[in-house]
Amino acid sequence: MIKLSVIIKYYLYSFLLLDALSGFMRIYSGITNPLFNVGYWVRGPILVLFLFYYLVKLKNKKLFIDEILALIIFAYFIFNLILNYTIMPSTRMIIENIPYILRQQFLIFLLVYLRNRFTFSEGLIKRVVMINFSILTLNLVIGYFLGFGLESYRFSGTSKGMFQGGNPVSILNLVFFTFFLMDGALRKKLIPISLTFFNGFVIASKSIFGFVIPIFFALKRRYLSLNKIIFYNIFAIIIIFSFDYMTNKAVELYEERFGLNINKSIAAAERVGGLYDNKTLNNVASINFRRYASMNIQMGESLDGFNSTFFGISLAGQNIFWERRGEFIFRHASMDFFDFFFKYGIVGTILFIFILFRNYRLYISTIFNRDGLVFTLFFLYAFFGGHVIDSVTSGSLFFFFLGKISGNNNQDESTINKG
Repeated sequence: MIKLSVIIKYYLYSFLLLDALSGFMRIYSGITNPLFNVGYWVRGPILVLFLFYYLVKLKNKKLFIDEILALIIFAYFIFNLILNYTIMPSTRMIIENIPYILRQQFLIFLLVYLRNRFTFSEGLIKRVVMINFSILTLNLVIGYFLGFGLESYRFSGTSKGMFQGGNPVSILNLVFFTFFLMDGALRKKLIPISLTFFNGFVIASKSIFGFVIPIFFALKRRYLSLNKIIFYNIFAIIIIFSFDYMTNKAVELYEERFGLNINKSIAAAERVGGLYDNKTLNNVASINFRRYASMNIQMGESLDGFNSTFFGISLAGQNIFWERRGEFIFRHASMDFFDFFFKYGIVGTILFIFILFRNYRLYISTIFNRDGLVFTLFFLYAFFGGHVIDSVTSGSLFFFFLGKISGNNNQDESTINKG
């Protein structure tokens, strides 16, 4: 009989391949029904296995605290669906909410299983990263040179391969760059690091500026090593002799690719006169204008009623909320924790945060090492950028690293069975 841990291991190796295949079917066959989604056919049975596994553990009173919370939040998701269906009877409440709930619950079960019952090794971590990085890069390279798949953010000359979301692809590339940069000697990682820069160019996302953060930590930790000194000197010589050409190309690159994204946000903010009275706040907010504007609007509505404040309005409710305002493209704030609050209210958000940061001391103790920094960038992107923790494309790796850095080896303290 195949162990659940083996199934999870191979899922971790292949989750980006699953999403690429799902994207291919959706784009080139036009099949959008979840019943024909490759990811659902793989994650669905694993979710059933998770549920059966934890119900048996519950019966035997051998659950960890966050696993109990995972079952509670699953029950809450179902309660939330029923509550919002009674408030706004519509088939959309069933059709749109159920796939979203199952996806969220799969990721939550994945996290608590990895944290409490999965055995991590350095070799496994590197294989998970390298296999999925190769799949991501291959998608972007093929998409860029052959016009295969989807453009990033609907910008001509860009690519996100077969993946549906632009933000998940952007944060994954930033995370892979961080992992390789912080993982041992730089000279051994020059090829994958160079590919992450190429990927950033292909995607043309504003997340490329996030590369500065891991570079800072890498320099702070290893700036006096012989390899670094040699590399910096060679790099400085190249910069000196090619400064003029590189400056012109950098300006041209910015204006033609990354600047497009930023300028669109700034122009949108200027057209409506900004969001705040303070000019400095408006300048900051203009970079992510649509997100802050959406958040401000929906926050006011959500805090205006008891049900929406404490229980949320669900995924379908949030979609309907924006459609009634004439918005059919962006039906969310695109800031994960705020969107989770809008969907599931204070109750759901508290449960979710308790599950995420169950062992927060372990997380804090590793925040500046390789895996901790990877998770920190994931978290920041989720908080300010969105589509990270509710997307299986990036969420699988997000919870993989969170499970690793917050795993508790002192298991007897976490169980409800003391005998």
